[in-house]
Amino acid sequence: MNDHEKAKFLDAVVNNPYMGICIIDKSGITVLRGNINEKLAGINNSQILGKHYSNMPHYKELMDVLGDGVPKLGLPFKTVDGCHAIVHRIPLRTNDEIIGALSIISIKDIKELQDLFDKYDLLKSKVKYYDRELKRLRSAKCTFENIIGKSNKIVANRYLAQKYAQGHSSVLITGETGTGKDLFAQAIHLASPRRNGPFIRINCGTIPYELMESELFGYEGGAFTGATKSTKIGKFELADHGTIFLDEISSLPLSLQPKLLAVIQNREIERIGGNRVIKLDFRIISSTNINLQQMVANGTFRNDLYYRLSVLNLTLPPLRETYEDIQPLVQNFLAILNDEYGFNVQEIDPRVFDILSKWTWPGNIRELRNVMESAIQLCDKKCILASNLPDYILVHQKLKIEQSSDERNINIIKATKDEVERKLIESILRSVNWNKSKSAKRMGISRPHLYALLKKYNLQE
Repeated sequence: MNDHEKAKFLDAVVNNPYMGICIIDKSGITVLRGNINEKLAGINNSQILGKHYSNMPHYKELMDVLGDGVPKLGLPFKTVDGCHAIVHRIPLRTNDEIIGALSIISIKDIKELQDLFDKYDLLKSKVKYYDRELKRLRSAKCTFENIIGKSNKIVANRYLAQKYAQGHSSVLITGETGTGKDLFAQAIHLASPRRNGPFIRINCGTIPYELMESELFGYEGGAFTGATKSTKIGKFELADHGTIFLDEISSLPLSLQPKLLAVIQNREIERIGGNRVIKLDFRIISSTNINLQQMVANGTFRNDLYYRLSVLNLTLPPLRETYEDIQPLVQNFLAILNDEYGFNVQEIDPRVFDILSKWTWPGNIRELRNVMESAIQLCDKKCILASNLPDYILVHQKLKIEQSSDERNINIIKATKDEVERKLIESILRSVNWNKSKSAKRMGISRPHLYALLKKYNLQE
């Protein structure tokens, strides 16, 4: 190939319509520039060729490559008319000496690139949104100040939980549904040295058996036939440097319990389909409304896992054992619901507390909140009355009143009967001059029976 042909090839490369090429020498002087660059940068070649590249808008990036010899590839570039492109900046070397730098702007399928950047921007905004949502969902909100109650049992549990918060040992919280196990778990996390880490909650009772392992430990892309190629991060990995709260731990399948035990002991996981061990730092808080010791005895829960989970224990009382907490809880719910619904209900009829204190509260604190939420919406927005309470509680109260009335009537009848019997016995005794044998014979009863009646009614001659 002669020089003329080489020049033609070079001209075809430099002035192709699909990419803009610009070359500067080691002094920063522009020695070669394609025609398409004029359109991309809005500067004519006559203004830049033979002159220092600092006249260009993006001169610093290419001068940096010239200075440090490090290529910068695949960077986004916006043209003068607002279109997006890709730019590569490459140092030019001869015998390890940098003799210049090359800039290549790719504009092939610029519309496709524009769509790609638009999708990238959209995806980036979605990722930011989901990241914010994930942080919101991962974060605990309730502190010990949110645990309302003045009963001895609640005060003792609050104190104990505050002590537990300072350590790193596993905590098992037991109690009936609605007693505030989730609340205590959040408070322990926020009072612990891990307060700035994530708080990951997982309800073992709501996740299907076949999905439980992947939810807890995650999986590598393509681990399942026909599944997505993307990798899923498990809950334990999300809880790194924080706390993982395993709610309803009693629902954990027996077949999965050995793997959970190994994770707790070794503080490491392996994703499904993966071959890489991931070291983690987490604290476990678990909860249950089932007697785990009984499950251990029945063979439905591993003994060694139970002891790993229950290094520290909290047992939350049902509301029927802490009736003195009803009033402060009601006042707290009233303030929360007023703020939530924009109401200003300040008064509660004293009879409301009387009725609430006589209910058995099978749903505990959660049920009490639901009752207050219903009542505040049914009242006249000034005062909550007894009539604003749910029917099932009012009917129960009415039945108790009727039952008490029936018991009083029975007692009256019994007292009347006893008085009649006493007077009859006394009359017969007087008629025979208190002769016990004759009296017993006339009454048709034995002498021991008569003596028992005399003692019962304190009858003496």
